[in-house]
Order: sequence, then structure tokens, then C-alpha cells
Amino acid sequence: MNEKELKKKKIKKAVITGIVTVPVIVALIGIIIYCLWKRGFFLPDYITWNNQKDTFEIGNERVDFTLRKKVLTIKDNATGEILYESPKEWLVSDYFYFDVDHDGEKDVVMMVWKQGSFGEHKPFWHKGKDNKWTQHIFIYNWDSERSDRLDPRWMSSGLGIKVHKVYIDEKNRVHFIDDKGNETVWQWLGWGLTLVEEIKNEK
Repeated sequence: MNEKELKKKKIKKAVITGIVTVPVIVALIGIIIYCLWKRGFFLPDYITWNNQKDTFEIGNERVDFTLRKKVLTIKDNATGEILYESPKEWLVSDYFYFDVDHDGEKDVVMMVWKQGSFGEHKPFWHKGKDNKWTQHIFIYNWDSERSDRLDPRWMSSGLGIKVHKVYIDEKNRVHFIDDKGNETVWQWLGWGLTLVEEIKNEK
């Protein structure tokens, strides 16, 4: 084989290798991006991700709440037994323990980012896929008879607000502050949270 034929063979081999390699690289990049997206890597930067730990006396139990790396864990303070851990599909940005529904018993309230606005019960008017990342507020009663202690009370669909911060006022109302500094106030009025006030940022 002369030098010219050898050169042509090398070029052909390089082209074939490139044809095979490029799709593989593109596929790998696609898989990596998809995995990052599934873990919420591309969520908006206005979100405040809190890390905190509290110990609460609930009934005859003393329990530790820990929010770390977007996972909420509840443990028995005495034994260290894990009573509850938020699902891996959820990203928890904050939690609260207060009487949101005014029934005399404090509730566990979570701010959650998850894929899908409606969960298993998608309304008939919603067409297409329900897999976008959306923020939710989930409210639970504390039930010492349950192994995980959390009895779902009210699970919102996607909030539709770009929530930057959340706080609870002295009337046990929930305040959402969005990425523009506008504030909305929500109160439990029979079933679920209802918008009761809007405060525009005048700056």
C-alpha cells in the first residue's frame, strides 16, 4: 500500500470514527442535561433555599426537623429514628410549624418544588404533559398514629407565583414575597389558602 492509499485509508477511518463518536457524545450530553434538569439544576435563581434545624414538642413526642440540601427529615429526638423524609422527587425550600387552619393544633407546612402542577389528579381542562417544575405549598396534620406522622391536609397545585421568600404573621397568615418584591397574603378560610391581600412594591 503506497503513501497516498494509506492517507486515504486514515481519512476514511477518521470520518467513520467521527460519524460514530459525535452522536454518542451528543447523546451523553443530552442524558447529563436531562439528569440535571430532573434534579432541579436549572430552577430559577430567585428561589431561597433554606437550611435549618428545629426541635419541637408535639403531643408526647419530641422530634427534630432538619432541612438540608432540599430534603426535609423528621426524627425521633430520643432514638434518632427517621419518622419522615421528603420524597427524592421533591425539592423542599422551606418548612414551618404553626396552626395554619386555626383548629387549635399546629400543622407542618412545606414549600416544595416538584415536577407537575397537579400530581395524579390532572383536571380535564389541562391538555398536554404535566411535567414542568412548579412550586407548591403542602399542609399536613400531625398524626402520632401514623408511622411517618404526617397526614396530608391540603396539597396545592402549582402556585403560579415566583416566590422568593415566605413568612408567617401573628395571625397565622402566609405571606409570599415574589422576585419583584410584591407581597401576597394568604389565609385559611374554610378549605385551603385564599388570597386576602396584595401589597405592591412601590420601589
